[in-house]
Amino acid sequence: MLLSSALVAPVIVLSLFYIGQMNSVLGRVINVDLELTRLGDRITLAFLDARRDEKNFLLYRDTVDLANARTAANRVLALCSEGRALDRALTPTFDSIAGDIAVYRMQLDTMAALLDTGASVYSQGLARLRTEHARLLDLAAATADTIRRDSALAAADRLATRADVPVRGLLGRLLNEQIRATEARVTAHTGAIGEYAAARARECQLRTQRLSTWGQRNIATALMLVIVGLIWITISLPRRLVLPLKRISNALGRAERGELDVHVTVHGRDELDQLARQFNRVFARIREVDGRKTNHIQLIERRFKLLAADIAEGVLVFDRTPNIIFANAAVEPLLGSPASDARGHALARFPSLEFLRDPVEDTLSGAGGHQECGILPGLPSSAVCIEALRDNTGSVVAALVIITNPQAPEPAQPETPDAPA
Repeated sequence: MLLSSALVAPVIVLSLFYIGQMNSVLGRVINVDLELTRLGDRITLAFLDARRDEKNFLLYRDTVDLANARTAANRVLALCSEGRALDRALTPTFDSIAGDIAVYRMQLDTMAALLDTGASVYSQGLARLRTEHARLLDLAAATADTIRRDSALAAADRLATRADVPVRGLLGRLLNEQIRATEARVTAHTGAIGEYAAARARECQLRTQRLSTWGQRNIATALMLVIVGLIWITISLPRRLVLPLKRISNALGRAERGELDVHVTVHGRDELDQLARQFNRVFARIREVDGRKTNHIQLIERRFKLLAADIAEGVLVFDRTPNIIFANAAVEPLLGSPASDARGHALARFPSLEFLRDPVEDTLSGAGGHQECGILPGLPSSAVCIEALRDNTGSVVAALVIITNPQAPEPAQPETPDAPA
């Protein structure tokens, strides 16, 4: 499960990376480029408002219109500050617009000064110009359709260019030409802002398409690699995990049956191979301890046989069958055969040992005590001790019989009839 998660994690991370990149690009388009386009339109509308108030001032000589024109110019300056914060790459453009607005404000002051000196204006068609120009600006400000707004702004610009309100005299004509030049520069700068935002939007669109293409290609490649990795894991898992566990399980089964000479084959260096090496070391240690124990038992057995061979008492050892597993030379008169021939034979095969059957069976079954000694019928001159031999769990595994003065029992004398009276 952890390995599968590790394989799938890069695909998830890669998907999140491309989604984050596309979100960043779309955020740039929405929060910057579209806002720049909207800001350019607002600058254009604010400057056209200033121009309309300027014409109203020329028509009515109302200083409120002049103040409104200056307020509209100040609004353009505020919009330029917003534009600089949106994209520093357009800072020179917004600085140029701000410079043009500063020149335009000076031109308004000059116009106000000329009018204060008594200069007159041409009044023919001024009311119609004011009404039509205001209608176009209101239409541009109210509509949400970009195409209609641009058309209304273009019509208002053409109307202001075609039907100007000049001040009489050379100085007035020069001033009108400068104002028209200022308007043309502001319009050019706002157009450049719109073109820049549109170009950035197209660039972001292309980048989003590239990210989408790259993301699909790379995610598909990563998924293919994950599928290949999962197939490889599925194929190699039995060989790398199941088979080593099966070998260890089989070795433990053999050890459970008493086979200590087990060994697990090791091929690699992973955790299971380390476990198999530890398993081999543990059983090597068990075999070493078992070998030492066996040697010790054999040594004790040899010493016992040597000791039993040298003593005068008869020594017999019976297993649970009961079969004779050891007999020394001193017991041969009782057996009626060499001690070596008696080993491995059942007690019932020796009629002279019939008197031992019941006490030996009681001792082997655990019914008797740990050690019993006494004089048995049939051997009145001999003493017999029977001791139970137990393993480390306390179970009786053999019976040790020691007989003093082991002699063959005397044959029974036939009974003689009583003499006649």
